[in-house]
Amino acid sequence: MNEEQFWKKLLLEIEADNTVVLAIIIRREGSAPNVPGAKMFVTLDNLCGTIGGGISEHKLVEDARALIEEEKFTSETIHLEHNDKASENRSGMICSGSQTFALIPLTVKDKNVLEQIVEAYSKTKPGNLTLNEDGISIDFNRILSKDKIYVEENGKWFYRENVGMQNKLFVIGGGHVSLSLSRIMETLDFHITVFDDRDNLPTMLSNSYANEKRIISYENIEEYIPEGNNIYVIIMTFAHISDERVLEKMLSRKYAYLGMMASTAKKKQIFDNLKEKGISKTLLKKVYSPIGVSIKSDTPEEIAVSIAAEIIKVKNSFD
Repeated sequence: MNEEQFWKKLLLEIEADNTVVLAIIIRREGSAPNVPGAKMFVTLDNLCGTIGGGISEHKLVEDARALIEEEKFTSETIHLEHNDKASENRSGMICSGSQTFALIPLTVKDKNVLEQIVEAYSKTKPGNLTLNEDGISIDFNRILSKDKIYVEENGKWFYRENVGMQNKLFVIGGGHVSLSLSRIMETLDFHITVFDDRDNLPTMLSNSYANEKRIISYENIEEYIPEGNNIYVIIMTFAHISDERVLEKMLSRKYAYLGMMASTAKKKQIFDNLKEKGISKTLLKKVYSPIGVSIKSDTPEEIAVSIAAEIIKVKNSFD
């Protein structure tokens, strides 16, 4: 789930004066559903997110609600073995691995920390989040060299992860595929910005999924998109001429992903034109085009699925 949206929804529950239990995977060994850092929050009558689903998640939701009903406000950890031959802590699942979960009760006293977490994502303000027996805290003075850390020492535990450093997707072009792609990527952990150079474009106006929408001139497009290994750029403008101009400006910059929506023929024409301008084959090789995994997609919705799959594949190759 999108981290920014998750924390915003959790904060709304706290602002409504509800007690919330944050459930999070803090450790995993072997084959087990979902990864460290996967989160959900639980109230007496609501929940959001997932920590793997199935019978183990059902048990943890019950445990979280028991903490709320009993007004227990101390954080605790739960270790589950996903093996029917385990002598203890059996989860009821048989995927053979194991997981440790933390249940962190949150109340209005934690509102300030939660506001800081939301600000970290909305304003791209990096910091690190700490969960332990004492609850939740955030530190903006240092960034972890590893995104997620779990440590047990001297009978105590803590889990830390970087916040405010979510992946950023920049879509250059606000047409039908852009709208469909925004709808999909909004469910993932990406901050989405869509650019177009046309005023009052219906698909831009109806795009409620992007975090930001901007009408700009493509002449200085590179000034609007930072470089970085968490930056993903997709070119899908209205015309092949503007695609070519934008791609030329993007090629020398460093991104995790640079893709251009094009047919094989369109790609060849644009690449040939850029080669004539002196653009090297090495730079052109880093462009994902035709864009998306090959699933014989035709509609905007299918194309968006193929693009999202390719981005996820690239993103996960860095893990």
